[in-house]
Amino acid sequence: MSGGRGPGGRAGEAGVLKQDHRCATAFLDESGAIPKDQIFGVGLLKAPEPSRLLRALQKERDRYHWYKEFKFSDVTVKVLPMMKSIVDVALQPGLTEFWCFIADRHEADPIERFGSAWGAYGKLAEQLVTGAIHPDGELVSILADNYSTPDTILFEEELKRSVNRRLARLAVTSVCRLDSKAADGLQMADILTSAVAFEFRAALGFASPTSPKGQLAAHVRQRLGATSCLSGWRNAAHSVALYEHGSWTPPPPRRKVSRRGVAPRQPGAI
Repeated sequence: MSGGRGPGGRAGEAGVLKQDHRCATAFLDESGAIPKDQIFGVGLLKAPEPSRLLRALQKERDRYHWYKEFKFSDVTVKVLPMMKSIVDVALQPGLTEFWCFIADRHEADPIERFGSAWGAYGKLAEQLVTGAIHPDGELVSILADNYSTPDTILFEEELKRSVNRRLARLAVTSVCRLDSKAADGLQMADILTSAVAFEFRAALGFASPTSPKGQLAAHVRQRLGATSCLSGWRNAAHSVALYEHGSWTPPPPRRKVSRRGVAPRQPGAI
């Protein structure tokens, strides 16, 4: 007679998880506005024991008397020491894993492939979450920053369904979107994702690597263990990947046709 049919099932029986089964809470955030920015990033900060991360961040708040939101966009010379300190806390070995996807829309545009900004964001999030889940049966609950979508787009349900379908098992147990003000974990995901994306923007001349934000970005790379993320990078706990189209080929641009059905003559054409 098989076990695992109710509360009385014992660990190790069919359908019953062990008490120490691998679980995690993940915080999902983005950097940039995908419809208009050349560089767009999606980041996932995963914590097997999120309470330890949140308690440590609260201690930093009390230490610096900082009770506003932690935001990369607010980094100045004055707050740089505090921002470096919370990065040190969040990236302590064994406390978290950080996974990031960067898209350079001039190199490979996910909107062109997936048809809309929210479709592209959803697919990037799907690939990111799928890659971040350990293959030993890990279960993950996801808290995602609010991302504006039409009422017909069920981001949370689709992300859960698509990841579980790709992994052919229950891997994502729930997805909930909320205001980043409500969760320090989301704010840390913003800082780390924005810091990684900053290096790409600076390499294009859009930002200064010596600015306070540039210094924080360099500090994040150092704490991750990366010299640079421009070509992608990973180790056992963290990963930065670059979005590529893979086998998908963008369709050729459409030729403009005049009202009479004749293609307009190009400048210099005879």
